[in-house]
Amino acid sequence: MYGLQGILAGIVADQRLNEKELLFLDAWLQSQAALRDHEDVVAILTQVGEVLEDGQITHDELAGMQDSIEKIVASNEDEPAEGLGRADELVGFLTGVASDGILNDQEVDALSTWLNRNESIRDKWPASVIVNRLNTVLEDGIITEEERQDLMVTVQQITGTEATPEDVKYEASTEVWEDVVDEVNIAGSHFCLAGEFVSGDRNSVDTNLRLRGAETSPNVHKEVDYLVIGTLASRDWLYTSHGRKIEKALLLKRKDAPISVITERTLLKFLS
Repeated sequence: MYGLQGILAGIVADQRLNEKELLFLDAWLQSQAALRDHEDVVAILTQVGEVLEDGQITHDELAGMQDSIEKIVASNEDEPAEGLGRADELVGFLTGVASDGILNDQEVDALSTWLNRNESIRDKWPASVIVNRLNTVLEDGIITEEERQDLMVTVQQITGTEATPEDVKYEASTEVWEDVVDEVNIAGSHFCLAGEFVSGDRNSVDTNLRLRGAETSPNVHKEVDYLVIGTLASRDWLYTSHGRKIEKALLLKRKDAPISVITERTLLKFLS
């Protein structure tokens, strides 16, 4: 819920909700089964469903959706949260701000304001990284396009979508998530599979790994060495950066767990 609070605040940070942000929010909420019974989530999904029902998104519908989101954000702003709760909210805020692939001056200012309001985590990761970057960006009072792109890449890296400036866009691909690995040890390693695979259904990929001496698991946990994302994984699910398995893998990586996120293409290279 702290992550959701951050995402909601992030997507309306510039007071201009757009179509990509709305679709992103819908995709993220649809992927969060654990939150679907929460009254705020139900209310948002219901309203988003009404907006998307006729296949068109009007300016008035976006304005109404923005108003609803801002009311939810305002009603939850005083919720007490320290430590991990605030860190989760910050990651959510960063995700929401960058959800349309654009980082404008109002969003940069909103991010700075959020960090100033949450003084207790400014010296902790990931806030410390953003604080240092913002200090450089805002030092001369002018935000250049290069500084904006550099900050966007930092945000993408923290939220799990590591990319170069030209890659930061709505049409995300599976490669965005991949860690750079020199080798993939099959025998004796523990794998978790996510998405759909072009090399066969997930069961056949699972069987192939087991026949080569690997262990597999349907869920990400601290014993997993590799999370493998199928080439046909849903674009919307991938773009959220908080798809359930990726979210868990990123959390484990923040705790220094030796888990690597790789794509089907990389797995096939080492399988062959």
